[in-house]
Amino acid sequence: MKNRLARVACMGGVAMAVGLAGCSPFHTRVPASHVVVPRQFSQTPTTTLPATDLTRWWEAWHDPALVRAVDTALAASPDIRIARDRVLEARAMHTVAKSALYPTVGATGNMMGGGMYWRNPATLPTSNDPGTDGHLAGIGASWEPDLFGGRHADVKAAKAGMKAEEEYFHGIQMVIAADAANDYLQAQGLQRQIALIDRSIGMLEQLHRYGQARFTAGQATAADVTDVDQKLSNLKARRPVLVADLDLVRRRLAVLSGQAPEGLPALAPPPAYYVPAPPVGQMPDTVLERRPDIRARRDQVDAALNRLKSAKTDLLPRFGLEFFGGDGRLRFDGIPGLSGTGGLIALTTYLPIFTANRIQARIHAASARLDAAVAGYDNSILHALAEVEDGYENRLSLDARDTDLTRGQHQAEQVASDMMGLYTGGQRTFGDVLSARMAALDAQASVLDNQASRTSATIQLARALGGGWQAESVAVHK
Repeated sequence: MKNRLARVACMGGVAMAVGLAGCSPFHTRVPASHVVVPRQFSQTPTTTLPATDLTRWWEAWHDPALVRAVDTALAASPDIRIARDRVLEARAMHTVAKSALYPTVGATGNMMGGGMYWRNPATLPTSNDPGTDGHLAGIGASWEPDLFGGRHADVKAAKAGMKAEEEYFHGIQMVIAADAANDYLQAQGLQRQIALIDRSIGMLEQLHRYGQARFTAGQATAADVTDVDQKLSNLKARRPVLVADLDLVRRRLAVLSGQAPEGLPALAPPPAYYVPAPPVGQMPDTVLERRPDIRARRDQVDAALNRLKSAKTDLLPRFGLEFFGGDGRLRFDGIPGLSGTGGLIALTTYLPIFTANRIQARIHAASARLDAAVAGYDNSILHALAEVEDGYENRLSLDARDTDLTRGQHQAEQVASDMMGLYTGGQRTFGDVLSARMAALDAQASVLDNQASRTSATIQLARALGGGWQAESVAVHK
C-alpha cells in the first residue's frame, strides 16, 4: 500500500511539473535592434569587379618579407596565446554546464575502529575482544530533471559564451595582423625618409662646397653660405630622430612576434613604394557578418537571453531523484555485530515561497544585462559602419592628395634644375638656388609622408572591413 501511494505521489509530482512547464510564461524574446543597416556604403568606389578577398589582405603588397612578418606574429604573439587559452577556458565551462543535465554518481566508503568502556558490563555478554569497528561502503546517485529548460538554457548560454571567446580570438588575429603589417610597412617608410635625409644632406654638402667656392671668388655672400650651413644642421638634427623612430618600430614588431626587442634582425632595404588598390565590392551586411567583434556581440546577446531564461525558471519548482545503495557493518565490544546490504531511493521537490525578492531581483538583473547586450550590439554595428565609411573616405582622399603632391614634387625638381642653370648664367642669386633646392626636398618629403598615410589608411580599412582571420583557425590546440 505504501509503495502504491509513493508511486501515485511520484506520478502526481511529475504531472504537476509537466503541467507547469506547459503553461510556463517564460517565452523570453530579445529586444529589437534599433539600427537599420544600409544597403551599401556611401564612400565605396563604384565598380563591377568581384568583391576583394580580405582573408590575407597583406599579400596584396606582393612582399614576401611582409608576409613572413605577419605570419610570424600570428604564430608567436603572446596576445594570441592569451586569446587561445580563453577559448580553452570557455570550452571547459561549456562542458561544466552540460554536466548538470546528467546524473551525478559517486562512491563512498568509511571505516572506523576503537574501543568502548561499558558502565554496566554485567548486563552485556562477555567478550575477550575489546575492539569496536565498523564500515560503510556504497554508491550514491542524484539527478535533477530539467523539466522547465533552465539547465538547457545554461548550456546554451555557455555555448554562446564559448563562441564569443572564439570570435574574440579571431578579433585578436585581425588586430595582430594589422599591427604587424603596420609596423613593418611603417619601418619601410622610415627607411625611405632616412634615405631621403641622407641624399639631402649630401646634396646640401655639395651645395655648401659650391657656395663656398663662389664666395671665395666673390660671387656669393657670407650670408648665402651661412644659410646653407643652417639648413644642413637642421637636416642632420632630424636624422637621429628618424633612426630612433625606426628602432622603436622594429622593437615593437619584435615584441609583437614574441621575440626579445634586441633579437629582431636588421631590415632589408625597402623596395619601391607600392600600395594596393582599396578593396571593392564590400557590402554592409557582409562586412558585419565578417567582423569578429560584431559576431561576438551577437553571441553575447544570445548568452544573455539564455541566462535570463534560466533565471526565470528559478521561480518554478525543482524536482530531483536520489539513490543510495551500499553495504555496512557495525560491531561493539560484547554486542553481536550488525551488518546489511540495501538501498534507498527518493523523489525530492522544492518550490520557493519566500526569498525576499532575491529571485525576482536576479531576473531583473538578467533582463537589464540582456538589454545592455543588445545596446552593445547596436553600438558595435554603428561604430563598424562608421569605421568603414571613414576608412574609405580617408584612403580615397589620400589617393587624390598623392596625385597632387607627386605633380608638385616633379614641378619643384624642375624649378630647382632651372634655377641652377639661371644662377650659373648669372640671372639668379645663390639664395634662389638654395630656396629652390629646399622646396624640392620639402615636396619629396611631403610625398613620403603621404605615402605612409596611404599605407596606414589601407591597413585600417582592411581591418575595418573585418579582414585578417581565417575560419579554419577556429580550431585551438595547446
